Parts: sequence; C-alpha cells; structure tokens
Amino acid sequence: MTATDPPDPVTPHHEGVPFGGAGALAVQLAPRLHAALRTAAPVVAVLDEAERAALGAELGTAASGIEFLDPADVYRVPAFTVAVRWARLSRRAEPGARATVVGQHVALPGGDGPGYWARLDAALDVALAGLPVEVLCPFPDGDDVLSRTTHRTLLSGGHSVPTAAFREPLEVVAEFPPPPPPDLGEPGVVLPFGLEGLGGLRRTVATVATDGGLRTERVADFVLAVNEIASNSVEHGPGSGTLRMWVTDGQVVAEVHDAGRLRVPFPGLVAPPPTGVRGRGLWLASELSDVLQVWSDAGGTVIRVTMTL
Repeated sequence: MTATDPPDPVTPHHEGVPFGGAGALAVQLAPRLHAALRTAAPVVAVLDEAERAALGAELGTAASGIEFLDPADVYRVPAFTVAVRWARLSRRAEPGARATVVGQHVALPGGDGPGYWARLDAALDVALAGLPVEVLCPFPDGDDVLSRTTHRTLLSGGHSVPTAAFREPLEVVAEFPPPPPPDLGEPGVVLPFGLEGLGGLRRTVATVATDGGLRTERVADFVLAVNEIASNSVEHGPGSGTLRMWVTDGQVVAEVHDAGRLRVPFPGLVAPPPTGVRGRGLWLASELSDVLQVWSDAGGTVIRVTMTL
C-alpha cells in the first residue's frame, strides 16, 4: 500500500508514523490526508503546535477541512475512552467512506506516557474492528520502541511497512493494565443496593445529577448507564453492590462496587452481537456516559461512569 492509496473502507486501519521532525511528518501525512479529504468522512488531527503548523503549511487551503484538536484536551481522559471516541467517528462517515484520525503520541503529565500509548494502541485494534476508521499515530523516530510493537504497520517513505515485532492487544494490555482512577475523596452518596433497591438507586442518581447541574437529557442517559452497571451486579454478579456518587470539578461521577471479579480486558469497547442477550451493560454504559472506567482487585470490582456538566 502507498501513501496515496487509502485503505479498503471496510477494514480498520491503525498505523504508526515514525517521524524525525514536524516538516518530515507533514510530508508523510499529506498524501493520505489529501485522499481522505476528498471523501465524505470526518478528518481529525490531534497534533502538537509545531506539527500542526507544519501540516497546515503542507496542505494549504485543504487543511481547512481538518478538525484540529488540542492534545491536552483529547488525552486528559483514559486511553480506552479515546479509542471509543475514535470508533464513534465511523457514524459520521458516508457509506463507502472512512473517517481518518491523526493522533500524535505526545508528552503527558505524570510520566505514564508509555503505558498510556500502549493501552490506546491496543484498545484501537479492538475498538476499530469492523469499522470504517483509519487512525495514524505519529511518534518520534528512534525514540519509541514500544510504538513499533503496538502497530501492525508503519508508514515510511510513502509505504505501509509490516512490523515484525507487533504484539497482540491482549498481551499489551496485560503488561500495561489501566491504573485505578484517582481518589475523589469522601463521596456525597453511599447507597448499598440489591434487586429490590434498583428503583431507589435510579431515583438517587437522577436527584444527584439534576442537583449537580447536569442537563435534563443527560440526566436520563446517566441514570440508564448507572442502572445497567448496577443491574449487572444484581443479575450476573454477587447479587448486590454499593453505589457511591460525587459532584466535583464540573462532573457528576458514579461508582458501583461489588464483591465479584470482572475479567474483561477491554470493557465497553465493542458492541455485543445483535442476536446476543448478554454483554450489553458495559457497552451501553460506555455509550451513554462520557467516561467509563473498570478495575478489579482482591476486594471486588469497581465501575466508574463520569458525565461532564
């Protein structure tokens, strides 16, 4: 495959793009992006300032068709959430076209860059399966050995070159599991629940979300998301759990904890089969909320959903 030949629109494509400088990256990306901009599909670029400026200069007026996003805004959420958001771009593409994302690996605060990018690359391979989305991941040439093992191909010299060192997503996420989210302090609500308590749980979620300032239509989504998670604890878990809630930093957050162990490496990333009767809860919760996070330890499983005000 050459840089001027876009991938087949029905096959997901996730490719690394090693680069030695902003200008060199722009030259590498320009043919692929020119081809993408000629289709009826979104083109999104998440680039540092220097790389964005170089790409704009290389593309000229065509750059106006790209939705440029600030890396600080995009990557402030967990890696799995970013993968889900790129997968959702497929819904904005016309039949026969594919959405395109340029997602640069940038320096992140906190020092978790390698783990974050490993999780994101692994999640993309799972979340994009069967969807018309292309994600190109620029990273510094010679700087990031890890990125060469989390992409099946690399864009180099205008060609897609297979990487012999590629590792499967399950292997990658086993080495770099998602860390537990930050502690939010004392919750405003602590509510144990069982089957008979699900109605009260829904009312509590609606009240806290509404009082916290969440818009009416998003309150309904949030209630449904939390209900799906709590119902899983009742129907498929130990039969009971505990709801905790916070309103903090412009967000409404709900956690459901139960004593069961959830062994799902990529929770909520992929829609269940249409004919299936189970497995929809986490996916629905992910679809209905802004961020879904799941972690398990010896004490059980915690699922956190977040909505931004």
